[in-house]
Amino acid sequence: MIDFKFNGEILCIGSINMDLVMVMDHLPEPGETVVTDNFNTYPGGKGGNQAVTAAVQGAKVTMFSKLGGDGFSKELLEKMASRGVDTSRILMDREKTAGIAIIRVDSKGQNSISFTPGSNAFLMPGDILENSDLFVPGRILLLTMEINLESIYHAIRLAGQHGMFVIVDPAPAPSRPFPADIPPLVDVIKPNESEARTITGVEIKNKADAKVAIERLKKMGFKLPVITLGDKGLVACIEDRIVEFPPLSVECIDTTAAGDVFSGTLAASLAQGCSIERSLELANCAGALSTTIAGAQTSIPSPERVRQFMDKRM
Repeated sequence: MIDFKFNGEILCIGSINMDLVMVMDHLPEPGETVVTDNFNTYPGGKGGNQAVTAAVQGAKVTMFSKLGGDGFSKELLEKMASRGVDTSRILMDREKTAGIAIIRVDSKGQNSISFTPGSNAFLMPGDILENSDLFVPGRILLLTMEINLESIYHAIRLAGQHGMFVIVDPAPAPSRPFPADIPPLVDVIKPNESEARTITGVEIKNKADAKVAIERLKKMGFKLPVITLGDKGLVACIEDRIVEFPPLSVECIDTTAAGDVFSGTLAASLAQGCSIERSLELANCAGALSTTIAGAQTSIPSPERVRQFMDKRM
């Protein structure tokens, strides 16, 4: 049980990108050219994906990030607003461009991503401080790590000062250890296997390894660590109990943004009063369903579809 009064609102801080996607038979080896017959652009960025997911799942979401003066930035802003996200606090730097992710997806749904942050890299601690009115008791702060790390840590500290519930999706995982004061301020940390390995040093090949990594995250001070394991399900520590959630069987087409859909659904479910166990179950279902549709924000399932999928399993 989480002892926190949620007000249904989420402040999402993270990257907003345009994803340039090609699906191909196999991912190219170094020096290899793979020819394909398709190309699409999709709104993306881990922060944008999570914000749109949380809004689709019924939460009131404010996005705080930075975009540029290019056409992609304008399109990203418009499409995010059309999905129900409050974009009024997104900063615009006309001298910069939006972040760009080049995504290759193979015939099994696995992906390879190259990323340039663009305007995302210029969201600085001073920007966080100047917008401190966004930090309100009862809100959830939902963070990813595709932006300036000092800005992330500044946001976490502000959230702690203002009585907010903090969820961190450490993607990409920082190569340096977290500052000592940060883990105790984080309510939920949700790495995948590779991110958990970077943070804890534990090589994760199965759920037993994941449990070892969970214990290390707890010792570091994180209150509720969750490690997602792809097709092996996930493991969480809830009230000092290790809880396993089974893998879900779906026809995987594209794994892009599955982790973001998980995190956005988790935050939205908690914000709307669901228990942590039910929130994790809903997030697990939403993340799995997102892999059955190509793209990032285009793959976000509706709340009805998530609940129907979960009900069929019970």
